Amino acid sequence: MNCATSTDSARGAKRPAGLVVLAVWLLALSHSVYAQTRISVIYPDATTMIRKLYQTIIDGMSDSNDVRLQSRPISDKDSAAEIKAWMRANHTQVTVVLGDVPSTLTRPLAADMPVLHGAGPLNDNSQSGVSLASSPAQMFSRLRLLKPNVERIFVVYNPRATGWLIAAARQAARERGLELITSASDDILQSGAMFTHILQQARPGKDAIWLTLDPVVPTNQLLPVLLREAWNKHLVLFSNNPVDVAKGVLFALYPDYSAMGRQLAERAKRQLARPSLSGPEASEHLIGAVNVRTAAHLGITLSDRQRQAFARVFPEMRP
Repeated sequence: MNCATSTDSARGAKRPAGLVVLAVWLLALSHSVYAQTRISVIYPDATTMIRKLYQTIIDGMSDSNDVRLQSRPISDKDSAAEIKAWMRANHTQVTVVLGDVPSTLTRPLAADMPVLHGAGPLNDNSQSGVSLASSPAQMFSRLRLLKPNVERIFVVYNPRATGWLIAAARQAARERGLELITSASDDILQSGAMFTHILQQARPGKDAIWLTLDPVVPTNQLLPVLLREAWNKHLVLFSNNPVDVAKGVLFALYPDYSAMGRQLAERAKRQLARPSLSGPEASEHLIGAVNVRTAAHLGITLSDRQRQAFARVFPEMRP
């Protein structure tokens, strides 16, 4: 009798213990769900090609750990109130804006949560996010590998637009033993005169010109002149745009969009943890393009390994 009572008591004791274990497990599961950073992504309802680019970035964001993601295109018919209601329904903690969404829609969101930007140049020192602009450190390292005897890099920029990028570039140049010569410009007319002055003082084989995504760099109008003069004077031109390489620029580094998504997701988590974090950051995961004809003209012999480090090689071989 006493034995049966003892056994029943032991079983009764086990039930609460089992319930406690189950409760702890459910609590841990619940915590892991809510510990995820809940991100809402909005982007313009654009052409199929541009939307594919946005989707690549979004897919990259979803690959990041501890992230819950929802996204939607924005049209002219959407109001700030509708977007905020959608975000509240999704318990959004951070908003990521891809491309050019009107500030009338994004500004009200910033009152409730951090707002980050991506898939744009971020030509604003105060705008938080990940820029299409490539990491200056990686740009200068690639320059060093291709043309080790380059000593100076010239760049024209607007301090209000890309001051953040030039600050990072100064440090990157110092670390690589390069002299960064910057020319601050307020508009395209002024920058045109500055590029003329740069071409006059640049030294063959020793100097390079960096073309950034700053709006004061009028690549469409200026690039043919720069290409001609750089060819004649054996100067290195490098940029952020593979299209420039197809036209004759030595090399370009530009973002891997899927990896940019992962970088945006990680920035969103840091932003939530540190609300005071501000300003843009350059893309760190990059793809390269090189022009072998320009390289040969500059006396650069590319090894097979160096060629393979570039995703695109120009002029492209025709079948």
